Amino acid sequence: MHPSPEDYLTVVRSPSEIAKLRVRAIANARQLKALAFVALRDGMPKAELRASNARAAARSVLGFARRITDEAESRSETIRMATRVPDARILDHLEEA
Repeated sequence: MHPSPEDYLTVVRSPSEIAKLRVRAIANARQLKALAFVALRDGMPKAELRASNARAAARSVLGFARRITDEAESRSETIRMATRVPDARILDHLEEA
């Protein structure tokens, strides 16, 4: 059983952590695509199946990283909005009412 993506998002990630996660996912996907390339040329049985599986794994890695980073970015944006200091014009308007 795999942990859900939400388990990885319990801590709001900083932009540098999100960038590192994306870079690592891209590197892993490139390695898997290279493995697919080798699988087609190594002469071993079921080359097309192994290459297909490697390409599918690369897509899965990129999709998972995209979901995690998109969710982390939206959470950090929500926190930034929640902790933002209100504009002075809004405060003045509230005091007049």
